[in-house]
Amino acid sequence: MVKQSKNTITDIGKADIEEVSPLIMPEEAFEGDYIIATYFYSSRVAGEDVYEKAQSFAVGQTIGTWVPIPGITPQMKKQYGGKLVSIYDIPPAELTTDEPELSSHIIQIAFPDENFSPQFPMMFTTLMGNDVSTSAQVKLIDIKFSGKYLKAFKGPRFGIDGIYNYLGIQKRRPIVLNMIKPCLGYSPSEGAKIFREIALGGVDIIKDDELLADTSYSSIVDRVKAYNGAAKEVKVITGHKTVYCVNITDRLDKCLENAFRAIDAGAEMLMINFIASGLSTLQALSEDSRVNIPVVGHYASAGSITESCNTGISTPLILGKLARMAGADIVLFSSPYSSYPFLKRRYKQIADMHRLALGKLQTTMPAIGGGVHPGSAEKIVKDLGKEIILAVGGAILGHPNGPAEGAKAMMQAAETLGQGISLYEIARKKGYESLKISLDKWG
Repeated sequence: MVKQSKNTITDIGKADIEEVSPLIMPEEAFEGDYIIATYFYSSRVAGEDVYEKAQSFAVGQTIGTWVPIPGITPQMKKQYGGKLVSIYDIPPAELTTDEPELSSHIIQIAFPDENFSPQFPMMFTTLMGNDVSTSAQVKLIDIKFSGKYLKAFKGPRFGIDGIYNYLGIQKRRPIVLNMIKPCLGYSPSEGAKIFREIALGGVDIIKDDELLADTSYSSIVDRVKAYNGAAKEVKVITGHKTVYCVNITDRLDKCLENAFRAIDAGAEMLMINFIASGLSTLQALSEDSRVNIPVVGHYASAGSITESCNTGISTPLILGKLARMAGADIVLFSSPYSSYPFLKRRYKQIADMHRLALGKLQTTMPAIGGGVHPGSAEKIVKDLGKEIILAVGGAILGHPNGPAEGAKAMMQAAETLGQGISLYEIARKKGYESLKISLDKWG
């Protein structure tokens, strides 16, 4: 840490303070120890000086306030002040005749790593705004981390290869996950009956719905014991092991307590609604040495902070890069083939954020949900490849011949897609009646 100067604004003069500019060249910023945040900003005041606005935001989110105050030294501004890296107009404008009254911009600001330790709460406090007098209505669309900062995050424990090994799947294909429906309102013994019927169809994972965690009528420990018992019964019959994923979502202390109780009861996979509980809760869970099983991150409630064009956070950032940094082994999100109008390029970007090289972090496995059935599964595999999880609800439980046949149909689809064969081609063959019925029903 650099020793602070004792000079203040009162004894060195305002002109000296202003010599330390809140600007930095991209070459210096991208090679230095900075977090570089990229924002979308749309001006709401005709003729606004966005260049000055961006610099004010950079200073205001670090050392500054809206008026000069005593105590700010040149060294402080240099070492801890935010700095504007670049600003791009949309569309590009050079002449006053080309500039619209209300303009939009992509802004990049560098925040020194030293301002906060490697953690999410203070990072978000800085990057997303702390005071209306110095802030701006911006949408955070990406973050570039320095190598030093990124190294402090442990990331996923398993990686995609580790998930396949954990589940004992030798040949690569889409993994099939089902969530029990109805969402809640049933006892562990009643849920175990549903679990057993679905497991008879051979799915890889059965999880709780995101709406059911620890309740008075269905505790986490009771569900783990009941569902694991059903899984063992089915394995004796079919030879296939279905893994139960239990929802432990709660406040931080309870979430960790739930995790340890579930593991002690025999849990083999945990799920957390990480947007609602916070990335820090996910990070604390995934980095705890006592949690040695895969952690699934569910995106429930993400829309509230991602859907606005002008504020919030982009989905590839929070559901992709940040969820991976926080340690999710699997992240569930939607596709453009559901009733939710999700942009195709966004779900592709999220999956890429899970799998592209990111420092030394392990990969995260994408899990695609939201109205998934064999027909949409074929499109998803074409888009993202076969090393994904297909999170299927109604297409299994709502199969005309029952959940076991619905599960069988999805497993047939997964095996077929893993081999690169068309579902409609294979469905004509004997033994694929369950798949054919699904394709006839849902297209």
